[in-house]
Amino acid sequence: MRSFFLRVLAVLVAGAALLTVGFNTHGNYDVREPESCKLNYAVISDTHIEGNNTTRYKVFAKCLQDVTRNRSGHDAVVFLGDNTMNGQHIENMLFHGSVNRIMRNETILPVMGNHDIGNGNGDYEKLQNRWYDYTKAMFGRELSHPYYYQVIDGCYFIVLGMEAHLVYEMMMTQEQFAWLEGVLNEAKDSGKPVFVFSHYPSDEVIDEEGNSTDRLVDMLAEYNKTNDLFYFCGHTHMPLYLFWSFHSNNGYPEIYLPRITELSGENDNEVYKKTGDGVEVEVYSDHVLVRGRDFYRGEWRVDDEETGELCEKTYTLKNPIVSAK
Repeated sequence: MRSFFLRVLAVLVAGAALLTVGFNTHGNYDVREPESCKLNYAVISDTHIEGNNTTRYKVFAKCLQDVTRNRSGHDAVVFLGDNTMNGQHIENMLFHGSVNRIMRNETILPVMGNHDIGNGNGDYEKLQNRWYDYTKAMFGRELSHPYYYQVIDGCYFIVLGMEAHLVYEMMMTQEQFAWLEGVLNEAKDSGKPVFVFSHYPSDEVIDEEGNSTDRLVDMLAEYNKTNDLFYFCGHTHMPLYLFWSFHSNNGYPEIYLPRITELSGENDNEVYKKTGDGVEVEVYSDHVLVRGRDFYRGEWRVDDEETGELCEKTYTLKNPIVSAK
């Protein structure tokens, strides 16, 4: 009953808000090689929806509209956390309700960020349970931990989660590490690339005693020696550029995503030139292509405006995919 009530209320609130947005009039787009693409998905981070910032909400809604313009559709859409600014009910209704209305029937993988549970303030358990409630009501995911995984077309999509009321680091318990180790061992048998999603960069992790730990980095690096693993994170809000967003961490690709609703001006009410950035990920038999996209303007992100060089990177797979999609 609670899930039904939240779902109805969020859809009504979002429906009213969407009436003020209008339509994104940009044309459709597609994966680079539609006939040979085996799997593709979009990744968005740090929407930071606020109840009192209508500009940020309108940018967010128009970005969602552009995501739906991919002719090939998506096997999943991932949100890397800080979906709301303060974890308030109205913010959750605007975020979850809008995703539900605009992206009907999409497979949604949400990540919990520090702002989704109050950014270090408020009742941690209450705000975490609120995030669970909306995730269940709007996306059908009944969670008891902020970490989970889903197998999509044979590829493992692994979501990591923060387990303490922190701002600058992600605390991972022994239980989560053991769980991750088990999932990675299971994923080896698939022979397909693994995609790991977290709000935090992989080296911003502490253990249960509050000590910095390289355990996550070491685990991912070890797996990637003989298998294919990709790590996506947000939190830092750094703009999307080739030379620092697409980097290697101990051998595995770690892709940093910016805040998609980056604004400027007094009280954050003006659309910034880098507003709207996220990525499209395309999986082929022998490589993975990660393409920066400006979802707000409906354009592929250019890294160098003078040369026209696109903000994208191709990663050759160690283990080519032999099975059909």
